[in-house]
Amino acid sequence: MKIEKLIIKNYKLFKNIAISMNDDINIFVGENDSGKTTILEALVMVLTGKINGGSLISRLNLDWFNKESRNEYKKAIEDGKTPEPPNIEIESFLTSVAEGEGKLKQFRGTNNSLHADATGVKIEIKFDESYCDVYKQLIAENKIKDIPIEYYKVENRSFANPDYYFSVTAKKVANIDTTKKDYGSVLNRFVSGSISDFLTDQDLTDLRHAYRANRHEFTDNLAVKTLNQKLQESHSFEGKRIGLNLRENEIDEWKNDMSISLDDIPLEYSGFGTQNMFKSELFLLQNSEVDILIIEEPENNLSYTNMSVLISKLSKSKEKQLFISTHSSFVANKLGLQHLHLVAGKKASSLSDLKKDTYEYFLKLPGYNTLRVLLANKAILVEGPADELIVERAYMDYHEGKQPIEDGIDVITAGGIAFQRYCQLAILINKHVTVVTDNDHDVESVRTRYGKYGELVTLCVEGNNILHSLEPSILAVNVSNFEDFKSIVYCGKDIKTRTLKDIEEFMSKAQNKTEWSMRVFESEKKIKYPQYILEAIGIDATEDNLDE
Repeated sequence: MKIEKLIIKNYKLFKNIAISMNDDINIFVGENDSGKTTILEALVMVLTGKINGGSLISRLNLDWFNKESRNEYKKAIEDGKTPEPPNIEIESFLTSVAEGEGKLKQFRGTNNSLHADATGVKIEIKFDESYCDVYKQLIAENKIKDIPIEYYKVENRSFANPDYYFSVTAKKVANIDTTKKDYGSVLNRFVSGSISDFLTDQDLTDLRHAYRANRHEFTDNLAVKTLNQKLQESHSFEGKRIGLNLRENEIDEWKNDMSISLDDIPLEYSGFGTQNMFKSELFLLQNSEVDILIIEEPENNLSYTNMSVLISKLSKSKEKQLFISTHSSFVANKLGLQHLHLVAGKKASSLSDLKKDTYEYFLKLPGYNTLRVLLANKAILVEGPADELIVERAYMDYHEGKQPIEDGIDVITAGGIAFQRYCQLAILINKHVTVVTDNDHDVESVRTRYGKYGELVTLCVEGNNILHSLEPSILAVNVSNFEDFKSIVYCGKDIKTRTLKDIEEFMSKAQNKTEWSMRVFESEKKIKYPQYILEAIGIDATEDNLDE
């Protein structure tokens, strides 16, 4: 069984979203609160009928409903109307991938929002019509202020319409959440399985006897007898003696007292990263037969090396369909950018939705910075390392020494030819980016080039064609304090004789660009910045520059 498409309506962030799934790996990336976890929750809900291990109806709360739909309902109530309470719907379109999945065929039908003849299952969290008269009366009495979830029910149906299907789908799904420490069931299954696999019936009998013998030895201990003697001397209940003893347990209670250790260190005292690795590996072993593996933030609490090991194991699970949420560019790159779902702006997009050449560019892009535009609260794209250092230092000078990243702003060296690739990505995910670029002696041409992207792309460029790049622009605003500026960027013994032209030539040489900008970045003195740099960091261009 594999998932072809997931449709979510009115659940949390998503009013109506349809996500086409890859048949092998699906990686959901996005900022915090972008909806990655919500998508994985919806998958678990529609396939198992549970959320966080409990039934849907027992966990139902108002915050499950899409905020926009909820506000529309509340507004209608305030206006004196009798609106129909909103529903939550989740649909999973399925396909068979192996022999023996004939049971899935009984789920084929048109009972889905697309009215397509397809195989699938759905969940509806909806108002129970049997309470219709009660609802109308409460509306008339002005006693309904919000969605009346106490009158809701959960319906589980296949696309063929018969209800209850979890006996088929739930056993094909496994969910690992590395953000939680509760792996008790995983460890208990390992202990029980090990006992069953490696101990004979006689071994079990001997262990039961030894466990009970130890309990008896404890109760016969002189300290316990002394405790009970003193207790009986000081307390009684209706003439009856009071004593303390171990409670009687089931014959195999000893199994629950077993603990796992690694190199003689109890697992619970190991680092959380080690616990995650061990428990995740056990989970994979115990769920080798499932078709769908759902994992939230596999990088959580793992070192770079251990994360590499875990990701390598996950990538070898080729027979499974993986669904992974992550904040890690490494995880995304390791498993393949072609598997990405970019979650932003209350929608999920795929890199494949980009133009073919741009899509191929990001697939081939080296390093692990591909997702920085998506994951940053704000992104500033610059030409090269020198521009990055200057923008960073300017931001620090105007924001009390804070680096941009401390405010969720990522300054990214994209390179001039890659700017438009990133702009296309910004349009796809509906995210604003700022582009800081040279004018190359033709500022109008640059403005025209980026104007097509609309308000999602803010262009910051030097307005004077003569100042064609960063170096002459920086020098132009620092002419009045040239000697101080020169002392920052140039360290040669002949510094006194170096003119404005000399310094510009020095700064403009490729081998010196990073060096002079690093000196500015690390200097205790402050320089002045061109207008377009100030615009990029959110400073009003009409405001005076920094004091020397």
